Amino acid sequence: MVLDWRLARRLSGREFVSGQVLAREFGVSRSAIWSAVRSLEEKGLSVQAVRGRGYRLPAAVEWLTESAVRAAIPPDRRDAVAGLELLFKTGSTNQRLMSAPPPSPGQALACLAEYQTHGRGRRGRRWLMPPAAGICLSVAWQFERPPIALSAMGPAAGLAVRRALVDLGFDLTGLKWPNDLIWQDAKLGGVLVELKAEGHGPTHVVIGVGINDRLSPGLVEAIVETGGQPPTDLAAMAGEQRPGRNRVAGAIIGRLVELLAASARHGVDRMCRDWPEADVLAGREVRVLLGDRELAGVARGIAADGALLVETGDGVRRLTAGDVSVRLDA
Repeated sequence: MVLDWRLARRLSGREFVSGQVLAREFGVSRSAIWSAVRSLEEKGLSVQAVRGRGYRLPAAVEWLTESAVRAAIPPDRRDAVAGLELLFKTGSTNQRLMSAPPPSPGQALACLAEYQTHGRGRRGRRWLMPPAAGICLSVAWQFERPPIALSAMGPAAGLAVRRALVDLGFDLTGLKWPNDLIWQDAKLGGVLVELKAEGHGPTHVVIGVGINDRLSPGLVEAIVETGGQPPTDLAAMAGEQRPGRNRVAGAIIGRLVELLAASARHGVDRMCRDWPEADVLAGREVRVLLGDRELAGVARGIAADGALLVETGDGVRRLTAGDVSVRLDA
């Protein structure tokens, strides 16, 4: 375990710990402790330093652990998770699982990270998330043959995450096509689906999920400055009484495993039947950006294959995920 992660976990109790004590505990120099503190701050984790008292985190943190996340996965889906990896830092949990051998059919692999250096949202936008400020995870699955309407996996995965949050008692969240999680017109999180397919043969699918747990005011400003939608977090939804991050992560993994297993049997389109009750665009005027062109119309839900339906003066247009941006008209 790298020193900065060990240090972050050691300081999570909110009590000051001197640099001398930390150096002795970890068997390193005090300058190494100072460098690790700087490394944490560069990642966006605030560390309080007071001369004569030492270091601490300004707020208690529930760090993710493999055992706690696995225990939070519903028992009827837990055995399907063949591997669960927890990292302090990685480029992207999606990239890590996409580059790894796929799991056996009917089994899932899960990867979680406290910090991603190259986390991504739609259209390659950077996903900003300091350590312990949210939940970043991915689940990999292999279909022996592509299921029906595989292209609808993005909206279906968004619905699965929404169900996981409802299971934990959070308010109903909305979904903005194709898979942004919305609460009170602000973005709570998102889903990114990637796949490798061999014609009509095996298909390796990775579903990545990013959920905001507690964002600092400075991070909110940074996200807005990058052009992202104004964000919200689980703390705003449920305050200090909200379930811990391990429970949230386990619930999401469980619902994604359920989705993937059911998709193999019934097709993905069947898993999108609840989209109308979650759709925050339905019946609203939207502007759709297609490269250097713009399309205006009224959102009319999604097709069975996950395409967005927009009613225009020339009829209903089908728009597929990955090549458009949707902006609500004022």
